[in-house]
Amino acid sequence: MRMLTGLLSVLLLVLAGCSAKDSGDVIRVAVSPASPPNLYEENGQTKGLDLEIFEGYCKARGCTLRITSYDWQGMLGAVVSRQADVAFSGISITAQREEVMDFSKPYMENTWNLVSLKKQDIHFDDLAEMKQYTIGYPRGMAYSDFITKELEPKGIYRLSQVKMYPSYNEVLSDLQNGNLDLAFLDGTVASVYRKTLPIRDSYVFTGFDRFGFAFPKDSALRKDFDHYLSDELGPEGLKAIIHKWLD
Repeated sequence: MRMLTGLLSVLLLVLAGCSAKDSGDVIRVAVSPASPPNLYEENGQTKGLDLEIFEGYCKARGCTLRITSYDWQGMLGAVVSRQADVAFSGISITAQREEVMDFSKPYMENTWNLVSLKKQDIHFDDLAEMKQYTIGYPRGMAYSDFITKELEPKGIYRLSQVKMYPSYNEVLSDLQNGNLDLAFLDGTVASVYRKTLPIRDSYVFTGFDRFGFAFPKDSALRKDFDHYLSDELGPEGLKAIIHKWLD
């Protein structure tokens, strides 16, 4: 009887250890890898400054990442439905998103850039001129909330005028093919594509956007990650990673 009890105790300990490892050491990550330099794919590998930040956290905690790629809306949906423990790909912190998910402390400021082909030479300082142009961007972006709350009430631009796409790749393809006048891009994304595509800024919105890592509501992981960002990686370490990917 004692031997049976001992064997059962050992078995329970083994099972408990496996369960702890499966649930605690593996972090399920949702990404939309089409937002360079924050998150993108190159030669079949996922790369970016967001990944480097979170890999640093996992190295400090002894965890591993299980990364799944989605389109933009699918990535956010995976967090809301708790299919993912965290999501990152240059995600803007918005009041609407904060209703259904939690964010880390902001880790970088961002601009929103309306870009056009250089040959089109589109540039304006008065937002009233926006309405004469076709604008496109990926579905689920924070620009939609901005247009609805800031631009529509002022009669500047309507959300119904926007062409929606699966990702930035399709947006920029249509821009180059002449099917769009302007593409709405994050400033970080624009800085990357400006190196390879004949695009220019037509108008830049500043002071509206900050990036954060997205977590399910009431996530203990978020609290520990915030501690890592602030007290372990620290402002200087974070700045070094950002500059590495933006330069």
